[in-house]
Amino acid sequence: MNKNRKFAGVVGLALCLVVGRVWTARAANEEANPVAAADAKILSEIHDHSELMDNLEYLSDEIGPRLTGSPQLKRANDWTAEMFKKYGLTNVHLEAYSIPHAWERGKASARIIAPTEHPLTIASSAWAPNTKGKVHGPVVYFDAKSVDDYAKFKGKLKGAIVILQEPRPLSPPNPIDQNREIYHPLEEPPPPVGQPGLPDPYEKYLEAAKVRTAFLKDEGVVAVLRDSNKPHALLNMTDGTTEPFEMGLLPTAFITGEGYRLIYRMLKKGPVEMEIEISNSLSKKPVEVYNTVGEIRGTEKPDEVVILGAHLDSWDLGTGSTDNGTGSMAVLEAARALAKLDLKPKRTIRFILFTGEEQGLIGSKEYVRAHKSELGRISGALIHDSGTGRVLAIGLHDNYQDRPIVDQIIARWAN
Repeated sequence: MNKNRKFAGVVGLALCLVVGRVWTARAANEEANPVAAADAKILSEIHDHSELMDNLEYLSDEIGPRLTGSPQLKRANDWTAEMFKKYGLTNVHLEAYSIPHAWERGKASARIIAPTEHPLTIASSAWAPNTKGKVHGPVVYFDAKSVDDYAKFKGKLKGAIVILQEPRPLSPPNPIDQNREIYHPLEEPPPPVGQPGLPDPYEKYLEAAKVRTAFLKDEGVVAVLRDSNKPHALLNMTDGTTEPFEMGLLPTAFITGEGYRLIYRMLKKGPVEMEIEISNSLSKKPVEVYNTVGEIRGTEKPDEVVILGAHLDSWDLGTGSTDNGTGSMAVLEAARALAKLDLKPKRTIRFILFTGEEQGLIGSKEYVRAHKSELGRISGALIHDSGTGRVLAIGLHDNYQDRPIVDQIIARWAN
């Protein structure tokens, strides 16, 4: 123990010397560059007095998962608003919008009942409807690659429990990108100004999903099982509907990667029978939900706004720490440091913790709708939703004219 302490002391001293030299070098530039001087103050404040981890632990451990429409998310709204006030921000408030229905997870269970019995671990997709009690039926692999392939399943799905895709290896992961047709077009440069924009590939995906789900329901399918595609019995989560906050058409659940592959292997050798039960609850009326907002008022151009934001909501199977507690608490920490240092920005800095992100950026869209008249005065928006780890890049989101500025910012991070 003593040797370890001595070693730690030597390492600590070495780090102090290195950091000291870095700060000395920075100090030499500060007199000539007021921006660098402000940067140094901000970095020093966060390095020496950060409250980020304490806040992240409170959000994750004491409040927990924050599904949009849930009491936990409202607790998070209220707590972050109080923290903004504590840190000295002004115009702190909750901005309300309405969702059609809140959804609360109930029980979900499943098992293979033939040719032998295997218990399975599942979790209902969000906003998925319930089964009619315990239902059982044959498992069918719906391997249609296009609408033209649906014909071979006509009249053969009544009472079936359906799986939709061939599983990929869990470990090591297969390099094939199953979402290539959705995401890769988004990486292409936008068309020249004045020409029509490219069609949204995600909208194309949603439309195909709607057509498929409607066909499965019309054919009498009783449930759909989705591959979590994660190792170690981890579950995935997303919506069981294509209409945000509305009940989906079919009972849908995620099953562990191992369970999905078990079913797939057995299907290749013969018929498989399953039993499944899903029970959730849905609010009968619309529910009011909120974005949390606070500001540091600008000194020279207070009507012009720079937004720092992240989404506060999460799915409900975990604590929402990395998606997106990290981003939300980084925004909260930025608010704390900037307010404490009283740097007096020229423009107003508006800190926004959005909700409804997991259902399709709903809180962001509602914010834009409510502030439509102000959009021309928003100078920039930096949104943190990259999970844990060091931020190494900034997505331009088609704003290629700003690349020289962003390149200069990122160059500083390299040091």
